[in-house]
Amino acid sequence: MPSKILVPVDGSENSFRAFERALELAKDTDAQMTVVLVIETPPTVYVESQKLLDELLKNYRQESAKVLDRYGDVAEKQGLKVESAVMEGDPASNIVGYAEKGGFDMIVMGSRGLGRFKGMVLGSTSRKVLQNAKCPVLIVK
Repeated sequence: MPSKILVPVDGSENSFRAFERALELAKDTDAQMTVVLVIETPPTVYVESQKLLDELLKNYRQESAKVLDRYGDVAEKQGLKVESAVMEGDPASNIVGYAEKGGFDMIVMGSRGLGRFKGMVLGSTSRKVLQNAKCPVLIVK
C-alpha cells in the first residue's frame, strides 16, 4: 500500500481523473498526497525580449498556482489535505526527480495532458515517467 503518492497535474481532464483516482487511493490507505505542476520553459527562439519572457513566465506561475489551488479545494471538500509544488523545466525529469528525492512510493498521472502535439512528436511525459521512475506508476485514462 502506498504511503506517499505523487500526482503530476496540468489542468487537463486526464490529470483531473488521475487526481480523483489518487484521492481514492489516499483515502483507502491513509497515504500522504502531493500534487505537482511543472511549468515548461518556453523556447526563447519565439520570444523577442527577456522582459516579455519574464512576463510570460510570471503569468504562467500565477495561473499554475490557481490550478493547484483548485485541486487543493477539491481534496479539502473530501476531507483530505494535499501538499502542492510548482517546478520549472522538463516535466518528466522533474517528476521523476521529485518522486525520488521525496521518497514517494507511487506516482498517479494522466495518460495525456495539455501538450498533445508535443507528446506525439517527442514522446509523452507519462511514457517517460513510466520508463524512468523507480516507484510504481499508475496511468489513468
